[in-house]
Amino acid sequence: MANRKFFVGGNWKMNGCMKDIDGIIGFLSSSNPDDTEVVVAPPAVYLSYVHSKLPPTIGVASQNAYKASKGAFTGETSSAFLKDLGLRYVILGHSERRNV
Repeated sequence: MANRKFFVGGNWKMNGCMKDIDGIIGFLSSSNPDDTEVVVAPPAVYLSYVHSKLPPTIGVASQNAYKASKGAFTGETSSAFLKDLGLRYVILGHSERRNV
């Protein structure tokens, strides 16, 4: 247990625009402590952008993932898509998504 890092995750929900996101990326890129694992969860439309701009020491999470890897599920995001982007985290079972 001595090797565990403190974990901080930030769910951006449905907030942010490119200007705001660039500011957050700049702040995070200049202040990531070695003893803390930091993961952010931007809106789905910004996942690839945020992932490409942040240093690899900061994780990027999807705010949701659908159970099927592909198919006619309009608006859903599969875990296969997220893996293809190089993402390692996803928020599942969030209270805001339980009735969807």
